[in-house]
Amino acid sequence: MTTVTRETAEGTRPGTSGVVRSIAVLGYEKCSEQDTITPLEIFKGAAMVTSGGIAPWQREAAPRELDVRLVGLTPGVVTMQMGTQVVADSVLDPDELFDILYVPGGVGSGELTSDERVLALIRRHHQAGRVVAANCSGVGVLARAGVLDDSPVTCVAAVARGLRAEGFNVPVGRRMWIGNPDTGIWTATGSYGVHGGAVAMVAHYLGRETGTIVSMMFDTLSGLGDVIFEEVGPEFYQHPELEQSFQDYFQDMLLPRVTDEPSADALPGREGRR
Repeated sequence: MTTVTRETAEGTRPGTSGVVRSIAVLGYEKCSEQDTITPLEIFKGAAMVTSGGIAPWQREAAPRELDVRLVGLTPGVVTMQMGTQVVADSVLDPDELFDILYVPGGVGSGELTSDERVLALIRRHHQAGRVVAANCSGVGVLARAGVLDDSPVTCVAAVARGLRAEGFNVPVGRRMWIGNPDTGIWTATGSYGVHGGAVAMVAHYLGRETGTIVSMMFDTLSGLGDVIFEEVGPEFYQHPELEQSFQDYFQDMLLPRVTDEPSADALPGREGRR
């Protein structure tokens, strides 16, 4: 297994092929099965490609290891929102730094928005120049960690209104995914957008050839086309009345109201750090 890098130059971020060597997908109580397992499988599939385990043609790139893990917050079984139980590959170590830290959504993400272990982990990765990604309601966790600036992000409809009310830039025409290599923030919508968003990250950070192979493994290229090689995904349809109903029902669960004003130190991304 590849050793996880523990130090990096301040402000640098993993770039194109050959730099990303480790990816962590967080597993927590009541995380979404689709939001968690889908990117995990896609990233693990990418690891099989980079190692040479899957090679539909002769590749020019030399085989290399990619360490992909489901990282649990505590030892033992992770029970997901629909009751599926999984055993994480490893347990959260606050001293580890991964090249990509991925926070999935799920009904348990509301509690995660006030879990200082997770918020500190996200801030530490961001401040160290690593990539921080999230999907669905997990984007609200990034918001609470203070790593989002004024750049556009996307998320599930259920928390979009709440994030906009807090001043975050969630376009009304939500995109399936939005990647910002300059800030190192990648966000995706709910479960439907998770697949394409994860493949787009593979293509960007591990190279177009790896992205092509992975997209064919999971049929993404045939479904979405060459947009998977772009930093911004397709625009979603809008259903204002339906979205409002789901926001009324889910918003307080997935994005609980902030009762106390956070300190400036806790919100570097909202205090003009970039």
